[in-house]
Amino acid sequence: MSIHRKIQRDRTGAVEGLPLQLIIMVAIAAIVMVIILGWLAPWQSKVDLDALTVDPQTIDNNEEVTITVTAWDTKDNHLEGVVVEISGCNVDTLVGTTDDDGTVTFTIEPSISGGTGQINIVGTYTGIVQMEKTAFVIVS
Repeated sequence: MSIHRKIQRDRTGAVEGLPLQLIIMVAIAAIVMVIILGWLAPWQSKVDLDALTVDPQTIDNNEEVTITVTAWDTKDNHLEGVVVEISGCNVDTLVGTTDDDGTVTFTIEPSISGGTGQINIVGTYTGIVQMEKTAFVIVS
């Protein structure tokens, strides 16, 4: 009788090791998952730029006005350190950074020749990744 035929007929111990191997694999997978989640835990406390709000949203032409820009993070809190750039409607490009209240103010006097215009506001923040959000103010 060849050894090949003997192995084919002898199937008594084939399944006994399988559950033990499966238990070991599941235990190793669980340990690896705990390690990976431990590495990712610091990322949970990080925030990114979520939104910019502007007050007022509409302004009159040729009138000096103070615009307040507020930056919000992904946890709905004010966000400090957002670089805000404002331009358009014959206003020189102005740059400011939000304070610990998440706000920055600009005093401008827009000038358009007729109709309506738009002042563009761009906020840039580097948190987990670099984020850029935009807002605008209508000039009429």
